[in-house]
Amino acid sequence: YGIELSSLLIGDKDVISSVLFTAVNQLNLGGPPAVQDVSHYITAARLNLRAGKKAMEMSDFKTASSYMNHGISFLREHHWGEHYDLSLELFELAAKCALSNGDHKRVSLLFEQVLGVAHSFEDKLEITYTYVRSLLTSSCLGEALTKGLYVLNELGIVLSGDLEALLMETKSMLAEYSDEQLLSLPVMTDRTKLMAMKFLSRTQTCLLHTNPKSQPKATLHMVQYSLRHGMSGLSSVGFVLYGSFLACLGDIPAGYRYVKIAIKLAEKLNAIGSIGEVLAVGSQVMGYVEPLQSMNDVMVRSHEYGLAVGSISNAMLSRVMNIVCAFWSGKQLSHVKSTVDDTLRLMASHSTLVWILQTLPLYRTVLAMIGNVDDVPIILGSRSDIETEKERKMSETNLHLLKVVHFNKLYVGFIFRRYNEVKQLAVAYDAIAS
Repeated sequence: YGIELSSLLIGDKDVISSVLFTAVNQLNLGGPPAVQDVSHYITAARLNLRAGKKAMEMSDFKTASSYMNHGISFLREHHWGEHYDLSLELFELAAKCALSNGDHKRVSLLFEQVLGVAHSFEDKLEITYTYVRSLLTSSCLGEALTKGLYVLNELGIVLSGDLEALLMETKSMLAEYSDEQLLSLPVMTDRTKLMAMKFLSRTQTCLLHTNPKSQPKATLHMVQYSLRHGMSGLSSVGFVLYGSFLACLGDIPAGYRYVKIAIKLAEKLNAIGSIGEVLAVGSQVMGYVEPLQSMNDVMVRSHEYGLAVGSISNAMLSRVMNIVCAFWSGKQLSHVKSTVDDTLRLMASHSTLVWILQTLPLYRTVLAMIGNVDDVPIILGSRSDIETEKERKMSETNLHLLKVVHFNKLYVGFIFRRYNEVKQLAVAYDAIAS
């Protein structure tokens, strides 16, 4: 019955979601053993792919993952040779759903399978990008950076040269455009170039954690690449990072300008996959110009965008930024603690280790200012108010995290007038920063 019902739907593009899901669910109840006609295996795989895409559009990534995995289960021996495009798409989307659900082992398994059968380097790009994101989210920063740099090198992009010269070149290129002209540049359509932008965006994140001084090089390449080859959703990420970089150099007005350009560009291109990250990063500059309290609303929007597209990492970034804004804008400490408690549990459920590590230092600052607190979540196998040896070891290879840890300890020491400790921490922080 499931096969017969599903077969009727295979050519109906307008079938409503509930009917499609009912038919495919019925089909999956029997699974591959219930299939009698060999041709029906591919029908079942295609229907699961279609249902999975629909579930992804509805931001239901657990259900989507189930459909993608069922679709893969219906593929028969030699499917890579006989149904290559279908197989590749199922594996790519299954990996994306697994990442959204925090199943990093599944992402790795799917990646390894595609790597051995893909027809070309270009066919490996999408799932390699998902794998790099998985490595980054699970705090395997060195491996993520190595893979990202390798892909960029294969695409002809080398992050070398003098940063000052690269910055001056970028400023010179941008000087030729008004804000309106930047927003009106042609749209990037070449698939390989779009993938290059994806790898640049995640490589700069890896560099932020492992080699912060080199991170702006990836940002500047994103801006230049967009000016040469057209605008995309990830161009808005490049511009917001550029704005953040200028602000870090002390030019807040210029930084704010490019943050606003980035937001307008993301909105114009309806780049729902990027706008969450744009808002999260941009808020750090906007908070110097606009009321800091208003940034909390920006972070809520950013979080919602991240969840909608299954970008758990961006959603968690928004949560972290929301907590930072809440703390520094003077929200009640008990409220901040409650928000962090919920956030840490959410991060743990999605295995976003990189963001757990970024959140814990500020959380301990909040706890220190509140006083003795017994009610804390268990994270990474221990109480979240106690720094573990595992954390200390991981921070040794993550310079950004090391700065966050030292800054929070320095701040707590200053608040409680432990000035000798503050002096030592300040020297250590300065050494890390330089």
